[in-house]
Amino acid sequence: MRHAWLILAHNQFPMLKKLIAFLDGEDSGIFLHIDQKAADAPLGELAAAAKVSPVRFVERRSISWGDFSMVEAELDLLRAAVSEGCDRFHLLSGVDAPIKSRGYIRSFFEEHPETNFINFQQPVIGEHELWRVRFYYPFQRRNIRKVPVRRALRNASIAPQLLLGVDRTKKYPELTFQKGAQWFSVTRAFAECVLEREALIRRVFAKTYCPDELVMQTLAVSSLFRDTLAPHAFENDYRSCCRYIDWKRGNPYVFRATDLEELLHAPEECLFARKFDDARYPGLTDRLYAALAAEK
Repeated sequence: MRHAWLILAHNQFPMLKKLIAFLDGEDSGIFLHIDQKAADAPLGELAAAAKVSPVRFVERRSISWGDFSMVEAELDLLRAAVSEGCDRFHLLSGVDAPIKSRGYIRSFFEEHPETNFINFQQPVIGEHELWRVRFYYPFQRRNIRKVPVRRALRNASIAPQLLLGVDRTKKYPELTFQKGAQWFSVTRAFAECVLEREALIRRVFAKTYCPDELVMQTLAVSSLFRDTLAPHAFENDYRSCCRYIDWKRGNPYVFRATDLEELLHAPEECLFARKFDDARYPGLTDRLYAALAAEK
């Protein structure tokens, strides 16, 4: 099985180099999207972090939080990896880190060759979450940093559309809209399905709000791939996408040195955790990689 590691990054490049070095292997391809705004990105150093795996950079886009540009970057990564014959596709961020050894991760996917690991918040999307795709959000692309301003513009966009009865979802009765975590580990068959429906994705999800948490979920439950999802898929359990993420202690929680044992003893389905910050909590990822290396 050939793995495609699809990584979205915009900072923390020393930590990203460690992640690339961990993923490096003859059965892997590493595909990077580096935000265009990251002028200091050491592209050469990132490419050199892998000694065996090919490292490919896709077109650098300027990503705005909650905007369709994030989905475009994901599609670019998937397209590049599918064209190189990969079998399993994993979306990671540059501030993720493994919490299982390389051997364990590879064995896990060999034991689940047909399962698509995608997370869902709940069995049926909530009405408020459905508003993300029901209305147009023309200001998402502007990359406004101040949350109150961003929220005010979003509400200002929704108000007249409510009065006018706008509902984009009615145009697509064949789709069951769903929401969950952005991160996934999917099969080649599903990746090809996503790329085949790229035109539909652009029509449905352009100018929506946080579509990166909607696209994979909607396509999966609106197709036969619904039967290939993990057992915990609809329970808002991040095991369903092989991730260890804590929203109870943070937004999400940033792991620190005292959490090493917790990470190493996470549930067996949790292969990667997020998120980490070497600048704020130095040393944790080094200790984590050292512990995993000892488990070979």
